[in-house]
Amino acid sequence: MGIWGWFKKAFGGVDDGESTNPCHGAPSLPEGQPPEPLRHPEPVVTPLPEPHRQSDATSKFYEAEKRRAQAAGQTVKGYRAGYIPAEEAKTLLVAGPDGLPPLRLTSSNNGLDFTLPDGKLVDYKTLALRHFNIFAFRVVGMGYYEDPEKPLKFRNGQRVAVNRESDNEHDPNAVAIMAGRPERKIGYVNKQRAKWVAELLDGGQELEGLVIQMKSSPRVVVTTPEMLAHLTQ
Repeated sequence: MGIWGWFKKAFGGVDDGESTNPCHGAPSLPEGQPPEPLRHPEPVVTPLPEPHRQSDATSKFYEAEKRRAQAAGQTVKGYRAGYIPAEEAKTLLVAGPDGLPPLRLTSSNNGLDFTLPDGKLVDYKTLALRHFNIFAFRVVGMGYYEDPEKPLKFRNGQRVAVNRESDNEHDPNAVAIMAGRPERKIGYVNKQRAKWVAELLDGGQELEGLVIQMKSSPRVVVTTPEMLAHLTQ
């Protein structure tokens, strides 16, 4: 008996001289008794991980912080950043004899912030700043202009330029933000402030920009050259 015959005899119960019936060697069933159905192994079910839940201590801390922010008339984000409430900022943003606001751009934990003489910080989103032609915002639409092969790196205090796009089919008030060397478009002034910025540019007013904070996308201030010199002196 060769190797193949030995293999069949050992594992299949079939020798060279025996029938090649695949059922040969299997135990026979009593006449009339049906074969047992095949049984498949039970599937293994892996339980899904439970969603992340804040601990009781974290939840209590956040609720306490939220109450403190509300008591101060501020949002949680503004409270964390150390900003004074918008209503308080509005009463303090009064022009001096020179027509300029009592503000400077100074370094803070947030980046560069509008700072009052007593050290209080004014949120860059405060709309009252527009009365001094100061417009600060998060650059929008950056995802459309990012170049993975040549990513731009921003820094606080970096100069940026504005470019009016009066023929923009999506927004007649569109104002692009330009940065880098060579200069290229990185995004736009957000829609809320674009109207005011566009009106100034259409009226012939020169405007300059500066990166003031670095987060998911840069926060930029756009204003007149004279005001920017006042804020950064």
